Amino acid sequence: MLYADKNALRTSLKVNMLRIRERELSYYTNNCLSISTSAALLAGFAWYGLTEVPFNEKANVYTQTLYLVVTTLIMGLELLTVVNATLCAILGPGLALRGPDGSMHDAVTGMMIHYRFTLACFTGGIIFFMISALLYAWMQFNAELAVPMTLVIIYFLVKIYGYFWRIYNRFKLPAENVISGAFNVDASPAENQARQAQQAAEMEELRKKYAQLPESVKSSLGISSGAGPSNAH
Repeated sequence: MLYADKNALRTSLKVNMLRIRERELSYYTNNCLSISTSAALLAGFAWYGLTEVPFNEKANVYTQTLYLVVTTLIMGLELLTVVNATLCAILGPGLALRGPDGSMHDAVTGMMIHYRFTLACFTGGIIFFMISALLYAWMQFNAELAVPMTLVIIYFLVKIYGYFWRIYNRFKLPAENVISGAFNVDASPAENQARQAQQAAEMEELRKKYAQLPESVKSSLGISSGAGPSNAH
């Protein structure tokens, strides 16, 4: 009787802990779905800009080439965003639901890492989208029309950058203050150390992969040199 009661209590506690962790999983899943919808829309705009936009034969060949390259970058980045976000939203919850014991924590950790990369691709696509509009102005119109369009585009690029950093700094949560839903009650110290080492290795791999990015961009992605993996509490 006591043995059954202890097992029932342990099972109930584990289920309650997984419900807390599930809220993190739902957070990243919903974010991935939202980003993939917007990225698909931008990718469609880029495809239209490559296939349907008429070209002025008198335009500078270098401007046309830059326009095509930048617009192709938009499509590539946004499609990469769609693929990453969709796969995370499908495979992450699937691993958490149908995987072995501990899969919920692995799913949340994996989605957190890939979500940062997905957000970086989406942000890069937006920046190149504005640059593509600027190049289109110089490719299709004369200087009297292209200059006002350029000033407006630059103005909104500055505003987007300013609002991005204002909102980011307003809601920024330092890595050392992050509280996750992982308890790791049933894990042994060796398992905890192995999981922490794996997270540290994945973070270091991301730092090396995007070492050429500016420090401000790496900070927004949570992979700057001073940032570390989220602490589990």
